[in-house]
Amino acid sequence: MSEKPYLHIKNLKINFKSFEGEKTIINIDEIKINKGEAYGIIGESGTGKTVLALSILQLLEMPPGKIVNGQILLEGEDLLKKTQKQMQREIRGKKISMIFQDPMSTLNPVFTVGEQMIKVIIENQKLNKKEAYRKAVEMINIVKLPDAERVMDKYPHELSGGQRQRVIIALALSCGAEFIIADEPTRNLDVTIQAGILKLIKELQRNLKVTVLFIANNPGLISATCDNAGVLYKGEIIEKGTTKEILKNPQHPYTFTLLNAIPKNKDTKIDLSKVIPPNDGEEIKEGCIYYNRCLKKQENCKKEQKLINVKDTHYVKCSLYKEGVNNEQ
Repeated sequence: MSEKPYLHIKNLKINFKSFEGEKTIINIDEIKINKGEAYGIIGESGTGKTVLALSILQLLEMPPGKIVNGQILLEGEDLLKKTQKQMQREIRGKKISMIFQDPMSTLNPVFTVGEQMIKVIIENQKLNKKEAYRKAVEMINIVKLPDAERVMDKYPHELSGGQRQRVIIALALSCGAEFIIADEPTRNLDVTIQAGILKLIKELQRNLKVTVLFIANNPGLISATCDNAGVLYKGEIIEKGTTKEILKNPQHPYTFTLLNAIPKNKDTKIDLSKVIPPNDGEEIKEGCIYYNRCLKKQENCKKEQKLINVKDTHYVKCSLYKEGVNNEQ
């Protein structure tokens, strides 16, 4: 009998209300994340990645957001059934922490790093101030910031972008959380700093046995950090499998497009007509959500799409493939 997943998202549908009416933003059949695993969600901006992350923590504004149906199970407990008080007392910080894109929106500019970390540790781990200080120094050392005590005395604006992001990771770990949601944590950093943060997240995941949900619009970031991944488009998982399966052998036309939008080297020129298909304007009520942008669309694509097992642990939501057939491209 297979072990139950640590985080299990089932039949999750989230709508947003606007002046045009209700629109479905998230429509996920299933995501399974095992304990100690790093799982990646890849997709372009505006496809619902952050909405999914905020939903797990029950931080989504309601309204305009509305959970239509589904479950988000953490160790078998449905987070969507918990009250805000329960989420605050039992889940946020203590079990799940989130690393945001912009550390300056998380850190308070009028308090030192040490003051903020000590406050979080006292609230979540019930330590006294002296113990909390020692714990904060320990966490800053874990995220490999040199001269931890000096860092404790600094204000956020006195740190570089990469240093601030390491402080945010230290804060997330300080709460004792075993599950970290990293929402494009390297987006505002330059490439060399990005590499250091990605390496740190991977090391912490392995050494501390934390579970990581890593959200990115750049597939290359997923390859450096994640064991398995799902491709999100307009709120739906349209392809999933091991990171290697998805990046080495993309099956869905959207995944192929996403991967080919990244230059392989500085001399590579991209033919945008092959990478970004034009929107032909034809909307369909059912069927593939990628239909009006797809270069390979067929009449079959107007029917309801289901995830098909193409090979091993590799699944794709596309009518170009058949269940149980080796669909290697």
